[in-house]
Amino acid sequence: MLFPKSQMSNEIRENELLAALPSDIFERLMPHLEPTVLPPLEVLYDFDDPITHLYFANRNTVISTLSHTEEDVDVEVAICGNEGAVGLSGILGSMNSPYQNLVQVPGTGSRLPIEEAKREFSQCGAFHDVLLNYTNSLLLQISQTALCNRIHSDEERLARWLLLSNDRIQTQQLPLPRELLAKMLGRNLAGVSVAASTLQRAGMITYNGAELVILDREQLEAVACSCYWIVKRQAGKVSHSRKVL
Repeated sequence: MLFPKSQMSNEIRENELLAALPSDIFERLMPHLEPTVLPPLEVLYDFDDPITHLYFANRNTVISTLSHTEEDVDVEVAICGNEGAVGLSGILGSMNSPYQNLVQVPGTGSRLPIEEAKREFSQCGAFHDVLLNYTNSLLLQISQTALCNRIHSDEERLARWLLLSNDRIQTQQLPLPRELLAKMLGRNLAGVSVAASTLQRAGMITYNGAELVILDREQLEAVACSCYWIVKRQAGKVSHSRKVL
């Protein structure tokens, strides 16, 4: 859903990638940036969809990136808030999306037509550098998630995922249907129910199958696997590098 830019002109630069751009490049892109509402569970790209835009999330908005297996299982491989963008494969040579991008926590953002993004990216200036820096962080998150899904317990992975989500929003409440949580962790409903129940009994969260509330972040940090801290440190390095571009 799109709406007049006048309603969101102050919000577009809530996205850290856009905020990092020099004013001349931002002003060049501004006429092409389309403010947009991102409703809950909206699929921005399904598997193999043509990539038409880069999507930049604003604060308190979370977009999941999911991969698909031959066994017809969807598994989250990355999470994106206002520190990033989705659709990046489109500027790196892919015409179609290798992933599904799903709005996990609804909010707002902006989108840039992929041809405009390619044009600016080809100049090898700040826009190019900002996107490549973020892509490096994204690739680490994807590879770390693959490792995490292989070697860590459901409780450790759930704590990691909750912390990554909480880092991107300013509330302790997450709209989280059980089926969506199963996708996020790549587990069946029984598996995620057991993991959520374990954290709930320990007083870290409450969960009713539709909404999850974080009660004790410090305990979650103690339970989460090291993958959370690895991804968080890398994101911090990328954020710092953007400030010195």
